[in-house]
Amino acid sequence: MFSDVRLTYGLTPPKASTSPERQREVAALQTQRVNGLGVDALVIYDLQDESSRNPAERPFPFIETIDPAVYAMDHLASVTAPKIVYQSVGRRDASTLRGALLELERRGHAVVLVGAPSRQQPGATRLSDAYALRKADVPRLALGGIVIAERHEGAGGEVDRLLGKLAQGCSFFISQTVYSVTSSKNLLSDLHYRCAAEGVAIPPVIVTLSPCGSVKTLQFMRWLGVSIPRWLENELTHSRDILETSLQVSCTVFEELWHFAKEKGLPLGANVESVALGKAEIDASVELVRRVRRIMGR
Repeated sequence: MFSDVRLTYGLTPPKASTSPERQREVAALQTQRVNGLGVDALVIYDLQDESSRNPAERPFPFIETIDPAVYAMDHLASVTAPKIVYQSVGRRDASTLRGALLELERRGHAVVLVGAPSRQQPGATRLSDAYALRKADVPRLALGGIVIAERHEGAGGEVDRLLGKLAQGCSFFISQTVYSVTSSKNLLSDLHYRCAAEGVAIPPVIVTLSPCGSVKTLQFMRWLGVSIPRWLENELTHSRDILETSLQVSCTVFEELWHFAKEKGLPLGANVESVALGKAEIDASVELVRRVRRIMGR
């Protein structure tokens, strides 16, 4: 099922301190929104504190959220699309992780296993052990992986990581937010020719697009490691309507990647994020889904 997913919508659960009543209200609004989008799947993120990876001050404070597996299966049970649930393995011991994976499999969902932010922040479970656990105990659970074009651009080896995860059971990949066409095209090109040389079927790669509504959000993306070309940072920073400008840029980026991938027979998709709380940002994410659908000819 998930190997055919090409258009997804990503969101974050409410913060853990949210009252049960408010949790239900938020979930109802999200359910209505997602069911009206016609996406192939819903992505639900698992936030973790990445301060150990970046010593610079975090633009926004880290806030603990409801466990995404719980939120997906309980609060968003009425969402008609299948769910792709992130699980940060460093925050869960093997027993807890196994229980979540078994339940996700039972309900027909998929999982993306996420490792610790850095080697300086050891966790309860290593990513390699989590992959082994899923293979041994929940082999039918659809498994996705994370791919980071900027990491490939900077140090190389991302194609090796991707193929390694493919061998460990991943059947699709979701990128971090993309604003740099060149980094993503370089990765897709290297992946295409590497798979051709080794006789490996190219796995679906879903690139993440995220509306940016403020300069502070832009700074946060950079803090997370998102590559934002200098010219684009200038355009967004000085734009009269940064949100609309980011929408236009995201569409341009995806359209170029879409045609590039199509020429090479690469199975490319888009994951539109909706992680901001403001109504304008949420509306922008819905509009971005509409524009991406048009690019895809859907």
